[in-house]
Amino acid sequence: MPLMLPARCFILAFRSNTPLVVFHTMAIDNVVLNIYDLLPGDQSQSSSRSSSLTSFFSGMLAPLGMGAYHTSIDVRGFRYQFGAGVGISRTSAPTTGGETAESLRVMPPNVAYRESIILGQTWFERCDINEIIQRMRNDKFTGDKYHLANRNCNHFSETFATVLIFGDLLLEENETKNCKLEKFPAWVNRLAKTGTSLGIDDGNVCNVLAEARIAAGIKDKVSWGLSSNTSPTTKGSAKATSSVNKNQKKELTEKQKAVLAKLKTKK
Repeated sequence: MPLMLPARCFILAFRSNTPLVVFHTMAIDNVVLNIYDLLPGDQSQSSSRSSSLTSFFSGMLAPLGMGAYHTSIDVRGFRYQFGAGVGISRTSAPTTGGETAESLRVMPPNVAYRESIILGQTWFERCDINEIIQRMRNDKFTGDKYHLANRNCNHFSETFATVLIFGDLLLEENETKNCKLEKFPAWVNRLAKTGTSLGIDDGNVCNVLAEARIAAGIKDKVSWGLSSNTSPTTKGSAKATSSVNKNQKKELTEKQKAVLAKLKTKK
């Protein structure tokens, strides 16, 4: 019976035919979504036009189930969020609730904490998360690409959480259909998606699953597709075989000529 080991478990040595198993020291961690209401307020206090519009729509459309919200992700002791100008920011996650002064500096004005939801768990460590964030920055999540409807903080939170929770499953084409965050509330980004569907489109609309795959490292994955790799080899082999056959045929023809020449000499 094969030895079945849990994730993050390594065999270091064998003693008397018994494997010495050492478990990874870093345990899984919760991926927490923080949700904030964006409240109407004095637009003169807003740091950007987008935050003013967001607050306006939040006040007008919240009763219709289309309010405006800000979100962030807590994982491994840090809080990650995305905003206009600053792009992706990382601050210390409060351990006793509330907000730190550091975190408040990168949040939109006029926000009010609503709730936090555990979306799932992750095995990724801080070094892995740093790589994920860097890929997201290299792709499309930069401060200058922030868009109220097409690429906002909620798009980032959903994309980032998808990578953290599903990890390597995103690299398998036949598994991506199952990589959907069931606990991520649809209403959080409903207003933005409605705006996109109505034509507020600058050509930079976030595709959560596709961009989560890029953040997971799909571009770095080595392709082991047999069909693409063996096809040129097969053709090359066929050419080589054909060439050998031609040479053999030519050689046989020369031998036949030699035999015929000898027969003629004897006569």
